[in-house]
Amino acid sequence: MGSTYKIQANPEMLVWAREEAGFTHEELANKLHITVDRFKQWEDTGKNIPLGMLKIVANHYKRQLAVFCLPTPPPKVIKPNDFRNLAKDQSGLSNEVLLTVRRTNKYLNLACELEGDEYWKTKYKWLNDTDTLFNTKKKIIDTEILTWLRKILNISVYQQKKSRSYDIAFKSWRNAIEKKLGIFVFQFPMPENELDGFSYAFKPPFAIVINSSNKLPQRKIFTLFHELGHILKHQSGLCYTDLYRDNQLDLEFECNDFAGKFLIPDSNVYPIDSIEELTRLSQTYKVSREVYLRRSFESELISKKEFFSYLKGIRETSKTKKPKKVSGPVNHSVISRSQRGETFYNMVIDAAYKNRIEFSTASDNLNLNINIILNALGRQRTFRCKDKKIIFQDN
Repeated sequence: MGSTYKIQANPEMLVWAREEAGFTHEELANKLHITVDRFKQWEDTGKNIPLGMLKIVANHYKRQLAVFCLPTPPPKVIKPNDFRNLAKDQSGLSNEVLLTVRRTNKYLNLACELEGDEYWKTKYKWLNDTDTLFNTKKKIIDTEILTWLRKILNISVYQQKKSRSYDIAFKSWRNAIEKKLGIFVFQFPMPENELDGFSYAFKPPFAIVINSSNKLPQRKIFTLFHELGHILKHQSGLCYTDLYRDNQLDLEFECNDFAGKFLIPDSNVYPIDSIEELTRLSQTYKVSREVYLRRSFESELISKKEFFSYLKGIRETSKTKKPKKVSGPVNHSVISRSQRGETFYNMVIDAAYKNRIEFSTASDNLNLNINIILNALGRQRTFRCKDKKIIFQDN
C-alpha cells in the first residue's frame, strides 16, 4: 500500500504567503477539499502536510514550493492606498489585484537593480520641475502644469487628433510616458468592476498599471492620465475612474479633472448640438463620449438638462455595442510585451543578452519559456547555472 509523502513547513511562511495572496482559510480549505480546522492546524504547526496538497497551495499563491521552508518571512509588499471609496480597507482586494501589485513591485525592483539608483535619479529629474510648480500651485489642473506635461511628452493636440484609432492613441501615450518620464506602464487582467488601474510611486522607478480586462482603449487612455495625475502628486493609489459617482474622494475628482483637461484643453472644447456631434468630437480627440460631454458641461457650453439628456443617450447606445472578438491564438511574446510594455520587456531581454541576469530570471519576469527568449535574441547565447556553462543554439 502506498503512502502520502508529508513534509514540514515553516508556519510563519504559510501564514505570510496566504495573507499576501489574499486568501481566507475557508477559501483554501474548499479548494483542497479539507476542513478549515485541518488547514489552520497546518498553519499553526507546519507539520504533516501532504506534499501534493502543498504544491496545490503554492500554485494558488503563485509561489515556488521552496518558499514555505524559508526561515523568516520577507517584508510584505507595500500596497497602494485605496482611493476607490468602495471598500473600508484593502482586505477586500481580490487575489488578482493583489497578484498584480506583487508583480508590479517585483518588476520595479528588478528595473532598479538592473539600471541602478543613479540612472533613475537622472531619469526622474523632471520631478524637480513638478515639485517647483507645486510649490506655488495647489492643483495639478493648473494651466502651467498641463502645458509643461504637453511639452515634455512632445505630443501636440494636432498629433493627438491625427491618431488613426483609439488603440494607436493609447500606444502613443503609453510609449511617451515610458520614454519621456521613465514611468513603466503595465496592463494586466483584473476584475473589471473592482478597479480601472492604480499608480505605484513609492520610490523611482514608478509605474502605472491599467486593468486590461476593460477592452475599451478610450477608457484606458483616461485611466492612464488619471493615474499620472496621482504620480504627479506623489501618490500611490487604487482607482475606479467613474466620472459620475457622487461618493468619490476629492483627490479622485482632481485627477479626473486633470485627465480630462489634459486630453481636451479648454481651447478645444466646443458646443454640442447632437449625439452624433458628440460622437464625432470624442473620436477626433480619442476620448470617450463621457469625457468630452463632461468637459462641455464644465465649460458651460451645455446646460445641466442637456448634460443628463446626452448622458442618457450615451448609455442607451453603449448597450448595443459589442466588444471586438480576437480571432486565433496570440503569440506569447506579444502578450508579454503588451502586458509589461516595450521599456520593461526590452530591458529584461537586453539584460539576458548581455548575461547580466540568468535566463531563468528573464523567463520568470516575462512569463516566457527560455526558448522563446532565445528566439527573441536571435543568436546563440550562453548562460550559467550552478557553475556549469550551457550553450543554447536556436533551431
